[in-house]
Parts: sequence; structure tokens; C-alpha cells
Amino acid sequence: MSYSEIELADYIVKHYSELLSLSQKMILKQYRHSLKLADRADRERLISIYTRSKWLSGEPETFAQLDGGYSNFIINCSKELLSKHGADIVINICPQCGRLARTPLAKQCRHCFFDWH
Repeated sequence: MSYSEIELADYIVKHYSELLSLSQKMILKQYRHSLKLADRADRERLISIYTRSKWLSGEPETFAQLDGGYSNFIINCSKELLSKHGADIVINICPQCGRLARTPLAKQCRHCFFDWH
């Protein structure tokens, strides 16, 4: 195995996000929106707009799952997805170097450029 746990978790969450629970999707959505707002001068105004449009939630429980950090959250999400939907998840590994391919359908490695078409 030539990839880390966080690389695998990111791959699974990115390509199989439709399998996440509604609350997990909401947490990821809110986390991504909060990153966009982090260094904005008009942050407070945008938070108000995002909250009204339900892109952000004012509920602290939403971010409580991120207390251990974003990496731990997606690792836990990916473990849950693998346990519940393992048969539906394709982990595409390069046959040459053993690293993760960019997507589940990729046929060329982004690391060593090996082609398995």
C-alpha cells in the first residue's frame, strides 16, 4: 500500500459522497463554506446571507463532529462508508506503483504515468 489513510479517506469521500448520510453531507457543506469565508473582510455580512439561505447552520452541534479535525472526520466517514457500502466502492490502485488513481474509472496513473487501457 503506497498511500496514506487520509489519501484513501479523501478519495472515498470525494468520489462516493452520494453515499454519505444527510448530516455528514451537511457538515462537509458547512465546513467548505466556512473555509470560503475565513479571510473575507465582509465575513459577518456573508455569514448572515449564508445562514438565511441555509448554506450555513447556526447550530453548534453541526461543527461538534469536526472537533477532532477535518481529517479525523473524513477518515471516520470513509470507514463508515466502507463498512456499509464496501461492495459499491471501487478503490482504483495503479498496478505499477500501487498508489491511488485520480478517480475510480481512471486508466492512467497520475504518479508514475503508467497506462492500463
